[in-house]
Amino acid sequence: MTSSAGGDTAGSSPRTVDSSSPSSRRHVVRVLIVAFLGFAALLGWSFASPIGASPDDNFHQVSIWCAPGERPGLCETTDNPDERSVLSVLANTSMCYAFQPEHNGNCEPALSGMTTTGHGNFIGMYPPVYYSVMSVFSTADVQTSILTMRVFNSFVAVALVTSIYLLVDRRLRTPMLWSLLLTAVPMGAFLLASVNPNGWAILSAATLWVAMVGFFRAPTRARQIALGALALIAAVMGAGSRGDSAAYAAFGAVVAAILSYERTRRYLLSLLVPLATIVMGAAFYLSSSQVGSALEGQMPGGPAHEVNFIPDFISTVLNIPQLWVGNFGSQALAWGDVKMPAIVWFTTLVLYAGIAFWSLSFKRDVRTTIVIVLAGIAMVMVPSWVITQNGVEVGVLVQPRYVLPLQALFIGLLLYGAGDLRVALRRVQRWILVIGLAAANSIALYLTMRRFLTGTDYAGFDLNKNIEWWWENMPVPPGVFWVIGSVAFAALLVLVTGVLSHRDDSAEFAPTTLAPASGEPAPSIR
Repeated sequence: MTSSAGGDTAGSSPRTVDSSSPSSRRHVVRVLIVAFLGFAALLGWSFASPIGASPDDNFHQVSIWCAPGERPGLCETTDNPDERSVLSVLANTSMCYAFQPEHNGNCEPALSGMTTTGHGNFIGMYPPVYYSVMSVFSTADVQTSILTMRVFNSFVAVALVTSIYLLVDRRLRTPMLWSLLLTAVPMGAFLLASVNPNGWAILSAATLWVAMVGFFRAPTRARQIALGALALIAAVMGAGSRGDSAAYAAFGAVVAAILSYERTRRYLLSLLVPLATIVMGAAFYLSSSQVGSALEGQMPGGPAHEVNFIPDFISTVLNIPQLWVGNFGSQALAWGDVKMPAIVWFTTLVLYAGIAFWSLSFKRDVRTTIVIVLAGIAMVMVPSWVITQNGVEVGVLVQPRYVLPLQALFIGLLLYGAGDLRVALRRVQRWILVIGLAAANSIALYLTMRRFLTGTDYAGFDLNKNIEWWWENMPVPPGVFWVIGSVAFAALLVLVTGVLSHRDDSAEFAPTTLAPASGEPAPSIR
């Protein structure tokens, strides 16, 4: 089936399915199975690394524990308003092994008691929402608290994506799912299953615009209210986690408004939701000193020299792809000490670029083209401006993970209207996607666990042998989490791509496929 403009036209209502029909119930069951597999895949990453393993966790952990204010024995004020007395394990565990890949994830001797630190969100550098939500789980039992936060973040990611998927029409499902899957390995999954606020930023960028477009196009009032609520949740998560993510949330709202534009009264009334998102994003953005310092060239650690803006900016733009590639594995995980072999970043980069290039063969309307161009410009210009203002090299202060939300948004927009990959790609192409991403994820998860279990100075294969670090009193050996994470992600890919399905063009999953830009017939679905 083909369509000259990518499926549904503006203002048309997607076909609704009787929720009581057997086919609809089977569809919901399949979606829930995929959701369970996604959660299990992230669970493997949640347990793969010790307390303090994600970048700047010493800052983020202290900020979480201190978010509710003074709590005796957890976070206490000092004579210096810019410092707090916190549990030593929060502030110093990372430094026991950070930048030392041969060292396992243990602190010897074990940290105890309280210590004073000025490294936390005490002056409003970051928005407060993320830290406030995570602080609900913060207790004196740091290990249990951290694991609970990681599992909670994994659950929230799966729950938000699943809820939106079940409510939006078929044209929006492919962009959301594949924007997350194609950017998951290795950086995306590592951050989504961590206590780093970057995880919320990625999730918000991939889901907000989808939920909001679905909100504009919802065929019923109930579905519109539900999608509007989910869009606002995604917006709060993004804007409340990082200053730059607040800008991304506002941008996502603009994207949705452009894609959904129509000359109707309903559209004008519906604009209240994206307008509220833009205002909220602007408020968090302007109140974040993190963003102000970056834009003014005052990021901590930046060199204090005069910037020769034009030549520096040109040089930076030419090297910005270094950030994009970094998220696929060329940039080491954790504190830059969990290195990935070339097969990981080569595979994930080729698959991302291949799907992006394939998507260009389909016609798009002007609105879709505009937002894709804007997203592409943002991927280049936003980090380039910040890097040039601070007079540093690409990758020094502005890390690849900061632009990962934009990469997820960009591939999602490219896939908007490009058809369902399960029917638009040939079976061999879908198997390449499954095998490539599954293998890359398994290798990345294994190497992350190996680095922290024993350090890189141990060459054995079995993750359950010669363990030097593992979660205290954890009855399940680490190898089980590797197997669960690897198998669950592979099974998820098999189901999402439908490579084992005998009917890839089922009524529930197969959206209309666009005709190639050349005007020739669309490729066969088999």
